[in-house]
Amino acid sequence: MPNAATPSLVDAGGVMRSPLNTAALKVNRLGSHYRVSLGFPPYEPEQGRVVVSRLIRGQRVGLRVPYPIFVDQGEPGAPVTDGAAQSGLTLNLRGLAPGYVAREGYWLSIVDPTGQHYLHNVADDAVAGADGRMVLPLSEMLRVPFQNGAAVHLATPMVEGIVEGNSRAWNLAVDRTTSIEFAIEEAR
Repeated sequence: MPNAATPSLVDAGGVMRSPLNTAALKVNRLGSHYRVSLGFPPYEPEQGRVVVSRLIRGQRVGLRVPYPIFVDQGEPGAPVTDGAAQSGLTLNLRGLAPGYVAREGYWLSIVDPTGQHYLHNVADDAVAGADGRMVLPLSEMLRVPFQNGAAVHLATPMVEGIVEGNSRAWNLAVDRTTSIEFAIEEAR
C-alpha cells in the first residue's frame, strides 16, 4: 500500500469563452478520469525486488493498485451494477448490505468485462434499502456502459491504468532499502 498519494481529476471537458471574454460556459464531456501519483515506504531488499519487477512489467501492460482511501468505507456487502448500459451521474447498485451508507467523498471502482477497474467518486450520501439496492450519485460521469452485474469495489477500490512516463526509476539507499514513486493515469 502506498504511504503517500496525489490524486487528480483529468477533466475531458473545457470552458468555452465569448469572443470578448465576458462570459464563460463549462462544457462537460464524457471521459474525465483520474491520475494518481503514488509514493511507497522504503522496502527491504526481498520486497523491493518484487515491487520493482512489477513496476517494470506495469510499464508495459499497465498497473492496478488499491486506491489509497485512508478511511474505512465500511462493509458494503457484495455490490454489483443493477441494470446494463447505465450512463450519466448515477449508478444503480444491488447486493449491498441493507442500511449500508455510502458517504460523499467515498471512492469505488467498477469492473468491466475485461477485468479493468474504473475509479469513481461518490457525490452525495446514499443509503442501501432493505433490499440491498441503492442509487448512488457520482461526481463524474460514467465512462463505460457497464454490464448488468458488474462488480463494484467500495471496501477496496482500485485505480488501474498506464504507468506515466517512458522511464522507471527507484532509489537504492545505503541502508539497503528501495524507495519507489510513480504515477498511474486511467487509460479510458
